[in-house]
Amino acid sequence: MDSNGCGDSNMPILEVETEEVLSECSSINEQRDGEQCNDKVVRVRHESALEQSTSSSVHSSEYRDNIDLGHDGNLSPIPLSNGMKQHCRNLSNLTTGSGKSGSLDSVSLGNSSVADYTSHYTAETPSPIDTSTLEDISLHDEEEVETITEVKKNSTTSKMSNLARKLFKKAEPVVLTTNLIFENRPSNLPAKNPEEEQAQRKAYQEMIAAAKRKEVAELKKKQRAAEDRKKYEESVAACTDVWLKEILPEWHLVNQSKRVHNLWWKGLPPKVRGTVWKLAVGNELQLTKNLYYIMVDRAKDTLRCCKDSKYDGNLKEETRDNVRDIRLDVLRTFPHLCIFQECGPYHEQLLNVLGAYASYRPDVGYVQGMSFLTAVLLLNLEPSDAFILLSNLLHQPCQRAFFRMDADMMFVYFDVFNLFFEEALPPLFNFFTHIQLTPDLYLIGWVFTLFSKSLPLDVASRIWDVYFRDGDSFLFATALGILRMYMPQLLQMEFEIVLQFLRKLPDDMDSEVLFENIKAISLTPRKFQHTMVELVDMNSVERRKKSSAAAQQPS
Repeated sequence: MDSNGCGDSNMPILEVETEEVLSECSSINEQRDGEQCNDKVVRVRHESALEQSTSSSVHSSEYRDNIDLGHDGNLSPIPLSNGMKQHCRNLSNLTTGSGKSGSLDSVSLGNSSVADYTSHYTAETPSPIDTSTLEDISLHDEEEVETITEVKKNSTTSKMSNLARKLFKKAEPVVLTTNLIFENRPSNLPAKNPEEEQAQRKAYQEMIAAAKRKEVAELKKKQRAAEDRKKYEESVAACTDVWLKEILPEWHLVNQSKRVHNLWWKGLPPKVRGTVWKLAVGNELQLTKNLYYIMVDRAKDTLRCCKDSKYDGNLKEETRDNVRDIRLDVLRTFPHLCIFQECGPYHEQLLNVLGAYASYRPDVGYVQGMSFLTAVLLLNLEPSDAFILLSNLLHQPCQRAFFRMDADMMFVYFDVFNLFFEEALPPLFNFFTHIQLTPDLYLIGWVFTLFSKSLPLDVASRIWDVYFRDGDSFLFATALGILRMYMPQLLQMEFEIVLQFLRKLPDDMDSEVLFENIKAISLTPRKFQHTMVELVDMNSVERRKKSSAAAQQPS
């Protein structure tokens, strides 16, 4: 603060419109010239003001308060720069009628010099007031004079406050930060080296150009994605019409045709996926919806008994284990979707279907991995249909062997896989043999969940489509296709990294690339079945030989 109470002159400068300010000042000046100084009322007010002031700084202080705050207090005190000092003095003269004013900071009028304008608008100092003329005024007139003078003062001050508001409303923000690189340094700092300035300008231009290139690239990427999405939706809509109008009405006649198989390979439209799955798997077990509701009620009774310690002792240990495992696995089923967990829309349905199957097949019970199979079915079918399809699916040879933990048959499937693995991918097969990575370490997880836990859900759904068409052979063809797709990366990994990678495959997997690799394996259902029969017969012969040798040994 300076000695006159004004703000620091180093505060930010306000940029205002010079033409409008000076025009306003001119109008006020003309109004003042119209009021004659020999008017007794005005002379009395001037005399009174002069007598009440102790110094000229009082008038400038009063004016400063008016110009800063006005009468409504809406404006906060803002310092004025040196360039506006004389201009503000002139405005003060118009109000007080005095040629004296206090020291004020200045207001910068853009890039123009205030001195060029203030000289023309400087108010003339009024002539000294003749006090002898005041003797003719009575005491009664003084009250009237005081009232009239106060009205004139308020009118003039109000105009000055409005002018102040206009001044401060016109203030513009500081220049953009992106332009600061082209500005010269402040005067109190050394000037920039020309080479440094040129280098900075070049770096700035390169930065802007890189940002623009990135923005254009992202825009093109979004446009391509939108176009691809549009084409995909159009193709799905067209394919849906074909399935609904041409294939499903004549299912039993056309489901084995080459045209249908080609459409099937490309993936089923979501609208018909559940229907095609039911038709492809069938209902060999002859299950009904009523049976599902009966099994659900039985599962709920079992759950209530588990909660009530009074009846808990009557339940078998396997039943209690099933209930506990179902509760745990439901919470871990597709957690990123947040629809199968508690309070999710499919939480109760998933519990019901799993409980119903455990009640329907107590010899199998609940096995980890069933929750993922059931969840995928519920995304495409009603709960009762999901239960029927799940029961028939787990009755298939491969699934039955794995979910019932038939060790002999499981090892037959592993041997079949190894035969095709060695034939199709010799380098990777030798590498896995070298690091002692056996198929059971990664193949069990893939078979138990039909790849729904290891692959993105959309890719897994397309694998399910063809699996329901070709059967167990397609599971092993898919496993070999995955290994073929990532063979270059796998050959560079260590045991632990390979195992971790295969258990959770990349989320950005391209289904088209995967199916190209599956197609390159050339593992047909007939070839797979023929190999399975041979290995089963060989194992049977070996088991018979072992049994005979054991029987011939003396006890």
